[in-house]
Amino acid sequence: MEVSLKPKHGLFVGIAVVVAAIGAYLVFGGGDAPAELTLGERAVEVEDAGPTSTRPPIEFTNVMGCNIPHRVTEAAYNIADMGISRYSVVEGSIAGYRVVEDFIGGLANVDAVGRTTAIQGDLFTHTSFRWWAPDEEDDPTTTTVPPDSSLASYWFCVDVASIKSDKGSRDNRFRGPIMDTANFPVATFVSVPVTSFQDSDIPEAGSTTLTVPGFLTLAGKGHAAKASVTIQRAEAPYDYELVAQIPVVFSDFGIDNPSNSIVSVRDEGLIEVSLTFAWNSADVLGRN
Repeated sequence: MEVSLKPKHGLFVGIAVVVAAIGAYLVFGGGDAPAELTLGERAVEVEDAGPTSTRPPIEFTNVMGCNIPHRVTEAAYNIADMGISRYSVVEGSIAGYRVVEDFIGGLANVDAVGRTTAIQGDLFTHTSFRWWAPDEEDDPTTTTVPPDSSLASYWFCVDVASIKSDKGSRDNRFRGPIMDTANFPVATFVSVPVTSFQDSDIPEAGSTTLTVPGFLTLAGKGHAAKASVTIQRAEAPYDYELVAQIPVVFSDFGIDNPSNSIVSVRDEGLIEVSLTFAWNSADVLGRN
């Protein structure tokens, strides 16, 4: 009796899926993703042409759709006759995302990284008094303590539609069904007003890492978030440099996981920024 050996249909399907996954990995993945951002990293450097020349003026970023949140100005000016210093993000600062894409059922994965220099923000320091309710028998003068120099407000805003990765197909999905940048073009992080750390926490040399609680808005929805911020004092003509990472769970912002049968995107990712700040004489309330 002659036996005919025929490949099973499922085998063809399995081979097709593996081939498609490998093809997708080669098209959408592969390559080396940019490393995590570092302190002082900028897309544009100010060059010093020599001792007889002068540096170009510092350029602050101004992103369409990014406006200083009301809670920031409210926190910065919550006490009358308070000394305020405003430091603004300079051109060349970087913002973006980092997520992991799994291929072939997790047999291969790649860091998907998108970045932009369209980012605006401010950091405020101020000298203020801390107030508490006195006991009835206390003298009113005991209701204050000596002034402290605090980082009272910190915020940044990113033009999400301008974020680009190394793959145009990924960018199209990111701007379209994932982030809907046509309707929600910017994302914003605002620190909780009057944070618990002070300017004196930043050493004169070297850096320090702080956890900054705040409120993150993505795709039109807001959620509490915590930023891990490493900050240091910068060399002139700048004042501060920081890198921050904000872990994000996409479902917290109503963002659907864009996974399909070939590429699986993990449910969480990181927002990454590298910001350089310089003193800005402009007063946000026009009180120069």
